[in-house]
Formats: sequence, structure tokens, C-alpha cells
Amino acid sequence: MNELEKRPVPARTLEKQGFAAVANLAGGFFLLALGFVGARFPVAGIALGALSAVFGFTAFFSKDSADRKPGAILAAGGVLAVLSRTGLSMFRPLAGTLLSVGAFALIALGIWNGIKFIKGLKSRR
Repeated sequence: MNELEKRPVPARTLEKQGFAAVANLAGGFFLLALGFVGARFPVAGIALGALSAVFGFTAFFSKDSADRKPGAILAAGGVLAVLSRTGLSMFRPLAGTLLSVGAFALIALGIWNGIKFIKGLKSRR
């Protein structure tokens, strides 16, 4: 091993990776729930979609650049869910597909950040 591989990962980096892993996983599962609940209960779908859009836009406009992609996915999913449930039925087939794709993208990103977090923890031993 060279000198750089032996250094432990800084605590601040581990904190960011751990938080990103949990937040991305939570966002992905929230989008899955939004698709499921929104398809069966339109009023709840609108409320959850609006909540998703607010959280997504908040993350998208944060100072940390790592929050922007997940924030954009979450905001787009929320806006699409609201649009598909407020009378614009042309968005319904597309909404379900894109919510699923966005949800699995966030879950994959969460798993990736979780793997980096665990590797960073191991480097601190």
C-alpha cells in the first residue's frame, strides 16, 4: 500500500457520506411510497407530492453540491405526482414510471454512499 491508502478518512467526510446514505435511501423509499399511495388515494398523493417537492427544492438549493442531484430527483417526483393527480391525466403513465426510476436511482445512490461510508469506517481502525 502506498502512503495515501493508509490514511484514515476524516470524520467530516464520514459524516457527510453517512448522512447522504441515509437521506438518499429515505428519499428513494419515500418516492416509492408516493407512487403507491398516490395511485390509490389521489388527495394523499397530492399532499405527499407537494411535501416531496418542498423537500426536494430545499435540498436542490442547498450550499452542498452533493445534495443537488437527489434534491432534483425528489422535487421532480413531487411535481410530477402533483401534476398527475390534479386533472392532467396525460402525466399519469409517465409519472408512475419516472417515480419508480427516480426512487431506484436514489436507493442506488444511498447504497453507494453507504458502501463508501463503511469503507471509510474501516480505514479508521
